[in-house]
Order: sequence, then structure tokens, then C-alpha cells
Amino acid sequence: MIRNSFFKKTFLLILSVIFGLFIHKYNTFAANAQLHIELTPPLSCGNSIKEEGEQCDGADLDGQTCVSRGFTGGTLSCNANCTFNTNSCTSGDGGVARGGGGGGVLPPETKVILQGKAYPSSRVTILKDGKVTATIIADAQANFNLGISDITAGIWTFGVWAEDKEGRKSLTFSFTTNIISGVTTTISGIFLPPTIDLSETFLQRGETLNILGQSAPKSEISIIVNSPKIITKKTIAENDGTWFYSFDTTPLEDGSHLSWAKAISPEGLSSTFSQALSFNIGKEITGLIKESDMNDDNKVNLIDFSILLYNWGIPKNPNADLNGDGKVDLVDFSIMLYRWTG
Repeated sequence: MIRNSFFKKTFLLILSVIFGLFIHKYNTFAANAQLHIELTPPLSCGNSIKEEGEQCDGADLDGQTCVSRGFTGGTLSCNANCTFNTNSCTSGDGGVARGGGGGGVLPPETKVILQGKAYPSSRVTILKDGKVTATIIADAQANFNLGISDITAGIWTFGVWAEDKEGRKSLTFSFTTNIISGVTTTISGIFLPPTIDLSETFLQRGETLNILGQSAPKSEISIIVNSPKIITKKTIAENDGTWFYSFDTTPLEDGSHLSWAKAISPEGLSSTFSQALSFNIGKEITGLIKESDMNDDNKVNLIDFSILLYNWGIPKNPNADLNGDGKVDLVDFSIMLYRWTG
């Protein structure tokens, strides 16, 4: 029985790791599949057609003359950067006006604009190749719009994450795109995954587990629980983006389970998955947890494992010696695996 339970726990741990990798891969695929990228080239100066943003273009002076520009006469022309050249215009004293032309051509700006949804009034952090490049506050409808000008042409990886009103952080929404010199690249369709929290991490079968978090207002939230088969429940976020679902644990078996969520905004944007949180059903597991919970956070996870490794051999902390034989070794590691919650 103990052997079977150990292998079951080990299998669940491996399954959790595999699932975490799946969420990462899915989120990466979904992020790139949903994004809309629009390229705005620089003004087409030099095509001999005066367009918006240009004073003139070649021989097309838009009907302007030296006189219409405030001079008494002369010949108006156009600079290479599509601005008026008034060097040959004459002033009131019959002289030739100077200083009105010859300006250098300004290089077109290379820029990125990021547009999307987070949580109402949340602080949104933008990463550029893993480093924080800017922060912005989303509006009351969770929308954000940020322009980045200090960027050069090339392939860049961007990341976007936000913190909800309770201080819970979202997973990072990441994507890679090619930035072209002199072009404004607008990336829209970003929708951060909802934040998620659990009211309890240890319950008895049949008790209610409250699952909650925040997303964009009026988004449809899909809450997923593995049982081990997948159970999906839905709810709608409130006007402030908060969402809540009371989950009946009666259908669940004793053991460790995972819950995660995703959202669809009223505009039809689909978020990536939230992080997956673990919880446990059953007295047997609950009673064993404390012995391996070395930092007293009601979980047995990588933090406790790192404490176990620190005490490997002759323990500096006797609590790391889980079987009380005076040393910390593979036996203690096996006991910790058996009690793993993630």
C-alpha cells in the first residue's frame, strides 16, 4: 500500500511538471497565434505626391507659392525631406530671403506600440529581452497602450505581466517579433491571463473550494480542475474584473489536484492559461504534510526540497531528518516526494 501510494505521488509530481511545460508551450503558441501585428511605414517622401504629414513633395507644392508663404515674390521649391525651400523667395526690400531651406532629412522613427488588456487600474510591466523597459497603468476597462521608441531594428522578445488589486501577479505573456528600421510596429490583441487564488490548499472531500482572481471586466472565466479527468466550470468577472467560483469537491478523489483558469474578453480576445495551483483532498495527506513542510507554508514544494538539500548528510536542522536516523539522504528525499504538494 505504501509502495503504491509512493509511486502514485511520484507520478502526480511528474505529471505536474509535464503539465507545467504544457501550459508554457500552449501559452507561447496561443500568444503568437492571437497577436495582430500592423506595420506603419514612414511617410513616402520622394514620390512627387504631397501626402499627409508633408509640406510638399518634388514639384507638388500643394498650391503654395512664395507669396502664400508670406514673401513678396520669388520661386518656392521643395526640399528632399518634403519641407518648403524658401531660399529663392524675395522679401519686401527686394532682397532674397535666406534661411528657409536646406534642412537635413530626419531619419524616420523606429517604434513599437503594444496594445492589450490586463486588469482594471493595474500596473502593467513591459519587458524587452527579459529586462524591464517600461510600466503603465491600465484604464478602468483594463486597456493599456504603450509606445516604445528607444529600440533598434532586429528580433526582440517582449514580455508583459501585471499585478492585480490584491497584489497577485499574472504569468508573463511573451512573444517574439521582428522590428524593422523606420517602421512603427503596432502589436495588438494582448490579453493577460487571469490571476488565480485558492481559499484552501487542504480540504476534505465534499467541502467547498473557493477559486478566485481578477481579469478584464465582464470576461468569461473558465476554471479547470484535474480530477484526474478535467472538470471545467465557468463564471463571469464583475465590473471591477474580480471573479469567484465555489467549487464542490465531492467528485474529486483523495489526493493532489491542480486548478487553473483562462478568460475570454467581451471583445472576443482569448487569454492564455493562468498559473496552475495545487490543493489536496483527504485527511491522510493533510496529516503527513506538516512533517515535510520545513518553512511552514502548508506546502511541500521546491522550497522545502532546497532546505533538504542544504541539510544533506549530517543535518544542520534536525527537522530535515524526516525518518530520524541521524542523517539526511535518499530515504528522506523519498518521504518528501511522497508528501509533495507542489
